[in-house]
Amino acid sequence: MGWLRRAWITVASEVAWRIPGRPQRLLHAFSLAERGSMVDVLFAAEATPRRDLRRKYFLHALDEGRHARVFADRVRALGRGDRAEAAVEDSGQLVEAGISGGLTLFERLGEDDFLAFVYVAEADAVEQFGVYLDRGLADPDTALELRTILKDEVFHVSYSRAELERMRKDGKPVDRMVRNRRLRRLWERYLRLTRDIGARVSGVWLTLLYFVALGPFRLVARLERGGWHPVPPRAPDALAAARAEG
Repeated sequence: MGWLRRAWITVASEVAWRIPGRPQRLLHAFSLAERGSMVDVLFAAEATPRRDLRRKYFLHALDEGRHARVFADRVRALGRGDRAEAAVEDSGQLVEAGISGGLTLFERLGEDDFLAFVYVAEADAVEQFGVYLDRGLADPDTALELRTILKDEVFHVSYSRAELERMRKDGKPVDRMVRNRRLRRLWERYLRLTRDIGARVSGVWLTLLYFVALGPFRLVARLERGGWHPVPPRAPDALAAARAEG
């Protein structure tokens, strides 16, 4: 792990775990990410032509599904009432994470780039969870679960790295594929950050618009009487003219 990346993870981890309410949000994000990864790897297990990799993908998917449940349980244990329940319910997330434009991640990348994606994602998870445990940021129960999950993540890194080494021996540009995957992850994080900033800025502007423009206008606008309003009956000649026009 580079010192710059470790420094960033350390600072972000202190924010995520020390501020009240943030650990639930972080664990919720982990639960969703593991569910999405489960879907991606299950599709890979179905699509790969290699029987040996099919088994590894399937075991990987089982791990990810179990991790998602563990993180969801920790959200409930640390959460508060309905907010905790809402944090682990997202019916559209699986489709969003697993399929884009009608294609799965495996279909979009191909097996070689998919393995590079798995290696980078799982290696990042190992580094991140390692920082959490080294700094003692998580509560004891969550830390215990993280240690168990970390063992699974090490297996995921191991088998994907072994496949990358096999591809390297076949003359494939493994270093470039891994580098592209890392750059892609950085770009996606930047997009998520800008989306979150945009949502917050939009909320501020809409609030200002309401209080500065719509609120005063509502105060000076003529208030209409509520309830049903009687409609005066039409004059007989007007009714006759309307029927004649029909």
